[in-house]
Amino acid sequence: MSSLPRLRTRPAAADAALAALVGLPLMGWTWLVLGAGPAPEPLVVAGALLATAAMAFRRTTPLCSFALVSAGCAAMLAATDLLLPPPMLIFPWSLYSLCANGPRAASAAGAATAVLGSAAVGARFWLEPRQAAGLPPSFVFLFLLAVSMVAWSLGLWRRTQRAYLASLEERARRAEADREERALRAVTEERARIAREIHDVVSHSLSVVISQAQGGTYAVRADPGRAAGILTTIADTGRHALADMRGLLGVLRADAPLELEPADAQPTLAELPQLLQGARAAGLEVTFLCEGAERRLSPAAELAVYRLVQESLTNTLKHAGHGHEAMVRLDWEAAELMVRVEDDGPGLPREHGTVGGHGLVGMRERFVAFGGAVSAAPSASGGFHVVARLPYLPMNTAKGRE
Repeated sequence: MSSLPRLRTRPAAADAALAALVGLPLMGWTWLVLGAGPAPEPLVVAGALLATAAMAFRRTTPLCSFALVSAGCAAMLAATDLLLPPPMLIFPWSLYSLCANGPRAASAAGAATAVLGSAAVGARFWLEPRQAAGLPPSFVFLFLLAVSMVAWSLGLWRRTQRAYLASLEERARRAEADREERALRAVTEERARIAREIHDVVSHSLSVVISQAQGGTYAVRADPGRAAGILTTIADTGRHALADMRGLLGVLRADAPLELEPADAQPTLAELPQLLQGARAAGLEVTFLCEGAERRLSPAAELAVYRLVQESLTNTLKHAGHGHEAMVRLDWEAAELMVRVEDDGPGLPREHGTVGGHGLVGMRERFVAFGGAVSAAPSASGGFHVVARLPYLPMNTAKGRE
């Protein structure tokens, strides 16, 4: 049983073994048909051996094998007008192998050879009839032609079947490759989203911590009681940032499945007052305005607005610092939500932060995903402003909420 799989994977060895198993009985059968004479025609023996040996490489070199089988059968036909077993059995077998395994154009040559060979045998029977045979030449021609055409048709059917199976396998490989590509793209996009979340969490929290620590150095000398509150704010900010970082980095663990962050774990517009209060605690005067009838947004859309405000205030704290003011404005217009964040600071250098860094890239990606846009530039009157628009598309509107 263990040798069968090896033979299937080695067609040359399998064909050689099968040719030997078939060839020995055929040679004995040929001897009996010739009348078991003491000395059969050498050309018959040579032709039978050549045709049988050529079947040993019927799949590795089918065209060469078919040519040698045809030559061997022609030699036997030239030496006797009897219907011998090798031409009757080996030639159709070789024709089948040629059509199934050989070049596509070779099947036509094989069919022509079969027609000519059948006609030659019929003509030989008509020119030199042998009483022992007792077969009409026309019957012999039609019989041999029918056998050859059946073998030819089966060979073409086998070729078509293999081509169909190969196309199915190729289609399956492509489908698997597409699935892997989509999965890899989804993982890449999700990891990029998490990287943006890490950037937002770290930059905002560290900006608050740094600003509070700078204020704390003065408060320790001037107002020790206020220093305790500053330290509490630093501790709370660091604690929240650490919790957020643990959650995000846990998703990025190599041995953990990558899953989307639950919607209820993401910041929403309802948490904007807490964000603004944190900026105020860091020493930035923040004014919040909300105009128009508020609409329900999807959690992802609310997260995009929240992160834009967070990033903008973080940059204001980083580059403007204490003693400056910022305004956050939400305009709920008829077709879209307009978000505007501006400050009266010295303006953001072009090589830093929002203008050319990861912050603006992340904000733009979030809003572009919902059909919106983000622009950021220094204000003409001083300071810096970030303006974003979020259309009320169906995918931006929260579903299933009353």
